[in-house]
Amino acid sequence: MRDSTEDWLNALHWVMTRPGMISGLPGGPSPLMADNDPRLHALLQHTAQSWPALAQTLPRHKLGLAFEALVAWGMVEGLGWEILGRDVQVFEDKRTIGALDMVVRDALGEVTHWELAYKLYLQGDADTGWDSWLGPAGRDRLGIKLRHMLEHQLPLSARPEAMSAMEKLGVERIHHHRIMLQGSLFSPWGSPPVTAQCGHQAAEGRWLREDDLPALLDSHPDWRWVPRDKPLWFGPSTQGSGALSADALRQRLPLEHSLLFSRIDDQTEQLFFIVPSHWNR
Repeated sequence: MRDSTEDWLNALHWVMTRPGMISGLPGGPSPLMADNDPRLHALLQHTAQSWPALAQTLPRHKLGLAFEALVAWGMVEGLGWEILGRDVQVFEDKRTIGALDMVVRDALGEVTHWELAYKLYLQGDADTGWDSWLGPAGRDRLGIKLRHMLEHQLPLSARPEAMSAMEKLGVERIHHHRIMLQGSLFSPWGSPPVTAQCGHQAAEGRWLREDDLPALLDSHPDWRWVPRDKPLWFGPSTQGSGALSADALRQRLPLEHSLLFSRIDDQTEQLFFIVPSHWNR
């Protein structure tokens, strides 16, 4: 993979310590590890030494699959848990009716059905309800994703149709159910950051239409812009030699689709989506 080990170690650190995006979901928003957990340092050190073993499990372009691979690695190598099944198919009359993202046995021997997602959503209007937060392509919505996870994906393991799949995994009982919805929210540039309905924290990222970008670049000519390519949309960049100047960013216009950057000045880094001028209009 062309991305460096450092990029992926940053991503693993981010995923393991990132709280959930929304409070009140089954399992709560607590991260898998606290930032000061000594197991985290041991995990990152072990991962650096065992990099080829993790690298072969990481997809090159799929954000969601890369997220799941990092979570699975952290659960096993960092927490000592056992993953009994991933993408566990559930059938009804030989027809697939869904899949369980992960079935995991923890250190206490208890089994949890996990549903996982890493998402980035942009505030599309003045409201803060779940349906006001859109994916960067303008199709996916936070509300749609949450309703699907809560009403279809998470209850799937409790349905009678899942008994056969559980038996194959050697699972007699699911003790817990948890939704792990991580990611970042983006509010419009020039507006104060807001918190989504039941959001764990205020939006950290910003977004801007490309027709407003020249004015921003004129106001902040010293900012640097690090392009973020899938699947590495996690956390901070390594701030390497790939940073673009304001003039270099102008040369990328017009946009065919939304682009994610880390916007960097001397002291801070912030995720920033630049979207086509017609986005959500």
